[in-house]
Amino acid sequence: LLGATWLIMKTEDHVQRRSYAIAFWAAPLTLAMIGVVSLWTPFLNPLYAARWFGWPQILLAFPVPLLVLAAAYILLKGLTERREASPFLAALSLFVLSFIGIGISFYPNIVPHSVTIWDAAAPDNSLSFLLVGAVVLVPLILGYTAYSYWVFRGKVKAVGGYH
Repeated sequence: LLGATWLIMKTEDHVQRRSYAIAFWAAPLTLAMIGVVSLWTPFLNPLYAARWFGWPQILLAFPVPLLVLAAAYILLKGLTERREASPFLAALSLFVLSFIGIGISFYPNIVPHSVTIWDAAAPDNSLSFLLVGAVVLVPLILGYTAYSYWVFRGKVKAVGGYH
């Protein structure tokens, strides 16, 4: 779904039409799978259900399904109206919200029921060493990524390339 909606946004003509066809097929399948997992997960474990339906946790969890419904509506409406950017942004939102939902269910455990976030954390001296590397490398990666997006901005044209 993400690939098809990305190609809708970045291509035209035959490739874009094919991407719309794939996205029309992939969107309902993806939404159905998100629905199945979302309905099933709280009932796998009483802790998961408490995180989704208990008070006051429901105040944090309740916006996630509402935002999923909004993103699904925007996705389907964008595909139906042949919009180019909104289907990709909505599909991206669906996947981000899905990971947020998993995070709500499992928190504070990384591996369900065995390792908490705090137990999995490395010692402070290791984290300090990693921080130095991250301070140097993350800006370089972000800069290169921004440059790549700038170079490849816009749509792919049939007349461009090495013909």
